[in-house]
Amino acid sequence: MNRRSLSLSLFFAGLLFVSLPHAWADPPKEPRPKYAPYADAMAGAETIEGLIKLHRKDMHLFAELSPGDMNKDFMVAIAIARGISQTPLIGGMTWEFDDTWIWQFRRTEDRIQIVRRNVRFRATKGSPQEKAVYLSYTDSILFSLPIVTMSPSGGCVVDLTPVFMSDLPQFSQILHGFGFAPDRSTWAKIKGFRDNVEIEVAATYASGGMAAIDTVADTRAATLYVHYSVSQLPETGYQPRLADDRVGHFVTAIKDFSKTGTDDQFVRYIHRWDLRKAEPSAAVSPPVTPIVFWIEKTVPFKYRGAVREGILEWNKAFERAGFSNAIEVRQQPDDATWDPEDIRYNTFRWITANAGFAMGPARTNPMTGQVLDADIIFDADFIEIWAKRMAVEMPETAFSLLGDSGNRREGASNLRPALQIWRQTDSQVLGQQLALGAMALAAAKPAAKEQIDKMIVDGVRSVVTHEVGHTLGLRHNFKASAYLSMDEINDPEKNRTIGLTASIMDYTPINISPKGKKQGDYFSRTIGPYDYWAIEYAYKPLPGGTEGEVAELAKIASRCTDPALQYATDEDANPPKPDPLVVNPEPDPLVNRFDLSKDPIEFARWRVELISQLMPHLVDRAVEPGEGYDQARRAFLILLMEHNRAMEFVARDIGGVYVNRNHKGDQNARPPFVIVEAKKQREALEFLEQQVLGPEAYQFPPQLYNFLGATHWKHWGMKELGRPDFPVHHLVLTVQNQVLEQVLAPITLSRLLDAEVKTPANEDVFTAAELLESLTGSIFRETDKLQSGKFTNRTPAINSLRRNLQQLYFEHLADLAMGNTAAPPDCQNVAATELKTLQIRLGRVLSGKAQLDAYTRAHLTDLLTRIRKVLDARINLQRP
Repeated sequence: MNRRSLSLSLFFAGLLFVSLPHAWADPPKEPRPKYAPYADAMAGAETIEGLIKLHRKDMHLFAELSPGDMNKDFMVAIAIARGISQTPLIGGMTWEFDDTWIWQFRRTEDRIQIVRRNVRFRATKGSPQEKAVYLSYTDSILFSLPIVTMSPSGGCVVDLTPVFMSDLPQFSQILHGFGFAPDRSTWAKIKGFRDNVEIEVAATYASGGMAAIDTVADTRAATLYVHYSVSQLPETGYQPRLADDRVGHFVTAIKDFSKTGTDDQFVRYIHRWDLRKAEPSAAVSPPVTPIVFWIEKTVPFKYRGAVREGILEWNKAFERAGFSNAIEVRQQPDDATWDPEDIRYNTFRWITANAGFAMGPARTNPMTGQVLDADIIFDADFIEIWAKRMAVEMPETAFSLLGDSGNRREGASNLRPALQIWRQTDSQVLGQQLALGAMALAAAKPAAKEQIDKMIVDGVRSVVTHEVGHTLGLRHNFKASAYLSMDEINDPEKNRTIGLTASIMDYTPINISPKGKKQGDYFSRTIGPYDYWAIEYAYKPLPGGTEGEVAELAKIASRCTDPALQYATDEDANPPKPDPLVVNPEPDPLVNRFDLSKDPIEFARWRVELISQLMPHLVDRAVEPGEGYDQARRAFLILLMEHNRAMEFVARDIGGVYVNRNHKGDQNARPPFVIVEAKKQREALEFLEQQVLGPEAYQFPPQLYNFLGATHWKHWGMKELGRPDFPVHHLVLTVQNQVLEQVLAPITLSRLLDAEVKTPANEDVFTAAELLESLTGSIFRETDKLQSGKFTNRTPAINSLRRNLQQLYFEHLADLAMGNTAAPPDCQNVAATELKTLQIRLGRVLSGKAQLDAYTRAHLTDLLTRIRKVLDARINLQRP
């Protein structure tokens, strides 16, 4: 073979070598899978079938989301299954019940976003406004979870552990200094059902252990059992119903940018259940789906009957609206395995949180107002407080606050923070009311035990009916108590047909009559005329759809001028814990918590008479042989605080304005605002001067104070007193100052001055000048009679309680005269004039013939000096 042939042979052999696969070369690589194999990822996991398919594996919880789960609305409800007995972290408490969460799962590339939808804004689908809403408002992306694997059916599997094993409810904002501890938190329960999944987490919150919480064993770790219900929003063709401000319902408010030609673009739907007649043509028909309440197995046997009756009481109103047996009550069996937090069940729950309250929240569709679930919680302490003759914690708390400052002179400025102790929570007032009732019944002696038991059962039933009303969509009505007079309230026939008030949705005190007056029911045992009306508006079947039924609803609402149908709610009532510097922001004196009667003065007279009957021999009745005298202290404080509450109602008449909700065209409509009659305001002031500000006020037997003992127990759960002995002067001055703060508040004085302009010149008006002149005359009444006489330090010309009050009133006048408040200039000038009048009056006493005791002389001399300084300073302030 020649050289050329050999070269060609080698060339082709090389090509063949290159073209043939090498036996020793690496095989081509398979593409790496994007996700872990489903079988591997879910190996060993427990599968929970339900609305969303769940897989539990070790400490992880996976969700298998089908394509149909994407971009679909889910409602997420949170409840505390087990709490730490610290309000609001209480077992049974519904969380965020007034702000329902709507979630969606949305896929973006390799991740699944959990999005909370913004459902407060809308516009007609396909309209230009809808595009504008889309550009203006966004949803909230709460989590972005990586896809772990894909299921054989094409579902995305994500790990939900970072979602629920976290501080999702934001409890750390309440448990200050605590943070969620994932290493100490576990899954408590995971259940799946066709329409919902239930997830419960034993969530531990950790801290440095510096906090002191009596109900937690070791504050380095506090564990709450948090229950999450994830359900789909029902699609039942529910028809929303528009709200009317003349009738009191909870509302879902949505801003609709498609509404044009109006300055109010809000659409307001009332909260109500989806009740539909099984027989639409029948005048009265059972519903297709009734509202079913389950009495939880924790409710004590002796109260189950009262609870059942309280719930079923509302069927009377539904019957009139066209539904028979709209509400059913069932008893949870002792062997039931379902959870009260399960959104499929409406429950009445009994808890032991030492909080003494009841609550009736409901969860609603935030786009329609449809009520989907309700859970009423009733704290056992509500009953325990009632059942104990005098058991009420508020007095101990009060003296814990008062005792430290009892050794210094108290003026208006340093009394203001203490005022807050008298603005008690609703549960504290209710407990106090039952204690008052027990005292009164025990004083009557015959059959006291049976009457007290009846009082407690009636109280339970009344509270249950009230809370069920909330779950049906009704708000509080604090004007309902102004419907009847005290005589009518104690009329057995009216008790049977109306109750004590026009609505069970009011907060009412216990109805206890003084001896010699007729006694009616202790609490309302029936729903009132307003309740029938509110249920009619919400549930009566009407033709025409949401917009078509507007005219019929307006006819129903137009009956609001009926005295039995007056309505005012929480924002209309004097807040239970207002800013102490902003007294009486709302003007209507008929809108109060825990009052009775259409006339606040009439109610106060009955209460004063009752208290005056209970005060004698108080120690003997309050303290049984073998008991400590702290029972007498509690009893005395209950009476004093009840007296103070009644005086607060009377004080609201001064500068008061009746508020009416009627619309133009309503029959017998009144103006939106009607000034309280001048005669009524004068009557109120005269009563306050007699009971609070006059020389005869708070004149108790001196020996009584030394029997007002204090508890000697010092351990957790007990309130420690600042002063074990009774701080008479400080306490009396505090209650007097509350009345002065009310009647001399800048807003009260402004209303009095405004009334002069709002009233025709030929009509009588109670003026701010008349108020200040009358107060000065009443509070310094003794100085008019001190022209002669001889006084000693033991028999002073002006006693110590009066001296304190006069110093306090001076400080109020000085604040007004110096412009230290927001009172109108006219009131500042009148206050300065009153100081000048006092200067002359006090100077006349000091230069007169009376031989004054050292206390009175020092007191008047000090006041004169301070008056001069204020008047001099005022002159300097007014110079250009």
